[in-house]
Amino acid sequence: MEIQFSVPINSSRTGSSTEKRHVKCDEAKPSCQNCMKWRGYCDGYTDTAAEPSLATTSTSETRSSRPTTAVTSSSNSIASSLSKTSAGSKIRVKTGNTAVDGTRSAPIPEEPAFNTICFANSDQRAYFDEWSALTIGFLSGGLGQSRLWSTTMPQLTLQEPTLRYAAMAVGALRKASNVEFEASSLNTDLMSENKHYFNAIIYYCEALRLQSMARPTKEGLRTAMLSSLLFICFEAQRGNMPAALKHVTHGFSMLNELSTCTDNAPDLVKIAPAPPALVQEILDCYKPLELQSRSFMGSYKKFFFPPKPPTQPSQEPLSKQGSSPGGPQSASSPPSQPGSPWASLPRGQPPPMSLPSPQSQGSPRSQVDEETSPRAPRGPPQRPPGIMPFTKHTPYFRPRQTNITNIDELPPSFSSFDEAQDYWTLLQRQMVQHIPLLTVTTAQLALPRTTDLGELKAKLASVRQNPRIAKFVEDSRYWLQRWSQSFDPLLQSATNNRHHDVQSYLRAINLRIEFLILYVYTAIPRYSGLDTAHELTPQYREINTIAETLIASRPSCGFAMDSGWTWPLFVSSFGCRDPSVRDEAIRILGQYPIRNALRDSRVFRAIALKNREAEMMASIEGDEDDHWLRLRRRELVFEDLGSNIIFRSAQKNPMSGEWELVEEVAAFSVDSNGQLDWHRQPISDSASILSGVC
Repeated sequence: MEIQFSVPINSSRTGSSTEKRHVKCDEAKPSCQNCMKWRGYCDGYTDTAAEPSLATTSTSETRSSRPTTAVTSSSNSIASSLSKTSAGSKIRVKTGNTAVDGTRSAPIPEEPAFNTICFANSDQRAYFDEWSALTIGFLSGGLGQSRLWSTTMPQLTLQEPTLRYAAMAVGALRKASNVEFEASSLNTDLMSENKHYFNAIIYYCEALRLQSMARPTKEGLRTAMLSSLLFICFEAQRGNMPAALKHVTHGFSMLNELSTCTDNAPDLVKIAPAPPALVQEILDCYKPLELQSRSFMGSYKKFFFPPKPPTQPSQEPLSKQGSSPGGPQSASSPPSQPGSPWASLPRGQPPPMSLPSPQSQGSPRSQVDEETSPRAPRGPPQRPPGIMPFTKHTPYFRPRQTNITNIDELPPSFSSFDEAQDYWTLLQRQMVQHIPLLTVTTAQLALPRTTDLGELKAKLASVRQNPRIAKFVEDSRYWLQRWSQSFDPLLQSATNNRHHDVQSYLRAINLRIEFLILYVYTAIPRYSGLDTAHELTPQYREINTIAETLIASRPSCGFAMDSGWTWPLFVSSFGCRDPSVRDEAIRILGQYPIRNALRDSRVFRAIALKNREAEMMASIEGDEDDHWLRLRRRELVFEDLGSNIIFRSAQKNPMSGEWELVEEVAAFSVDSNGQLDWHRQPISDSASILSGVC
C-alpha cells in the first residue's frame, strides 16, 4: 500500500503555510498509526465499518471532509480540509515538534494476528497454552530438558496443523483432569459430561484425520514422526496402552528406515534444515519407548501375527515359539531389514500413497486372511512391524561424540560426564544384544509347564551352563567393572561437591543407578543360587536410595515421556532377599506416583504388593533354599497389548498338599486402595518379561 498525504507546516521564518511534510502510511493494522497521528483517521483499508466515529460531527459532514486519495492539491485546500476535520473531531494540529493533541486515542490491537489464524476460539488457545506448559516444564522428565520437548515441539506445533491439533488434544486432556494426573488407568470421571475431555477427543481425531491424509513429502515425514510422539503422549496419559503401542510401532517403522539406510532413508534425513540434530533429538525421545515396549512384545506379536487356524497343524503357534523380543523368529531375522507397515507387501504391489497410521492397520483376523490368501508371500511370518531385534546397529544406543566408537578404547578415567555417558551408551549397546538370547532360553525351558521339582531344578541350573550365556555373563561383568573404575573418580568428585553443584551430582548418580540395574541383570539371579541373590542386597539398597533422591529432585505433574526410575524400584521390590529393602522400594513407588510413558508406578507398586503375598506364601514351610526355589517360578507378563497383567507364582494346594504353579490375571487398572483385581485362570504359554531377573 503506497498511500501518502501531506500536511501544511507554518514556517517560523515567513509565516506562510505553503511548506509541506510528506507522511507515508506505515501499513499497521487495524489503523495506520501515522494516519491517526496526523489526521485522526486512516482510509487505507476497505473495512470502513472499523473506522472510528466522530463524536460531534454527522456522518455526511465527516465524509465530505475526508479525502479519499493521497493529497496532491494546493495547500489552501489541504488547510481547508484539515480545518473541517479539526472542527469535527476536536483535533488540534500544532507545528514544530509538538505532537497531535486530541480527545481520541489510537486503538491498540489486543493480541497478535496469529491467534486468529491458528486458533478458532479462546478454548483452543487455552488448550495450547496448557500443552506448552506441559511440554516445556515436564515432558522431558529426567535430569535435563530435552530440546525436542522444550523448544522444537512448541514451535512446530504452532506451525503445523496436524501437530497443533494433537497438541491441543493433549492440553485439553490435561485441563479435563483439573487436578494432579491420575496415572493408574482410564479416568472414567473425565468421560462423563466433561467439555474439555470431549474437546480433547475431537482434536485428537482431527489430528489423526489430517495425518492420514498427509502425503509422503519431507515435511510430511517430519510431521509424521513428531505426531507419533504426540499421539503416544495422548494415549499414554489416558492409560490406553494398546493404542499407545500402535503409535509406538508407527514411529519405530520410520526410525528403523532411517537408521538402517533403506530406500526411504534419503527422504527421512532431509526432514529439517539441520537433520542430524533433529533426528538425534527424536531418537533420544524414542529410546525409553524402545526399551519399555519390549515388556509388551509377547502380546504385540500375538496381535499382529496370531496363531494359524487349527486347519494347518503343520505350523506351530507363535506363542509356543517364544513371544518376547528375542523370540526365535525375531532373533533370526536379518538386522538389515527393518520392519515397517509396508515392508511385507506382495511383490509388484505399489506402496500406499499416504503415510501409514496405527488406525489404518487391519485387525488380527484380517491380517491372518491376507497371510493365508494365495497371493500372499509364502514362508515364515515376518516379525511385528516397527520393532527390530536388538543388534549392534540399534539406533537408540549411539554416542553423541563422533570420536567415541569402540568400547575397547575405554580410558582409565573419564574426563567428563559426556565422555562417561557415551562410553556407557556403547556398553549398553553391547549388552542389549544378548537380551534375545536370554529371552529365547527362557522360552525354551517351558518352566510354566514343568511340575516335577527335580526337572525344575535341572532346567534352572542348565542356563548358567549354556556356553553362550556363560560368555555373556563373563564379558558383561568385565566391561561393567572397567567402566565403573573409570567412572569412580567423577562420581566421588561430584559427591564431595554436591552441595555446590547439585546438577552434576544428580547426573552422576543417574549413571550410577543405570550401572546398578545392569549389574543385577548380568547376575541373572533367577538362574543362580541363594547366595548370589543375597549378595545383591547392597545393590538393591543403593538403587532405592538413589532413585528416591532423583525422583524428589525433579518437579512432577504425574506424567513424563522419559524412562524415569520406576523400573529400577520395581526390580528392587521384586528381587531383593531383604524384606525391609523390598518394603522401602514399595514405599517410594507409592510416595511418588508417576507414569513415565508406558510405565506406571502405581501399577508396578500393585504388582509388588502381589509379590509380597507370594513371598509370604513361599515361606510357610521348608528351609530358605526351598523358599528360593518356589520364588524362582514367579513370572510376570503384560498381555493384550498391556490391557491385562499376568502373575504366576507357586502356591500350596490345600486339598492335595502339593505346591503348584498358579496363574492370575488382572486388568491394567488399580483400585482406590492401590491394588489390582486378580483372578485365577489356566496356565497360558505367554513368556515372562523378567527373563533372568527374579
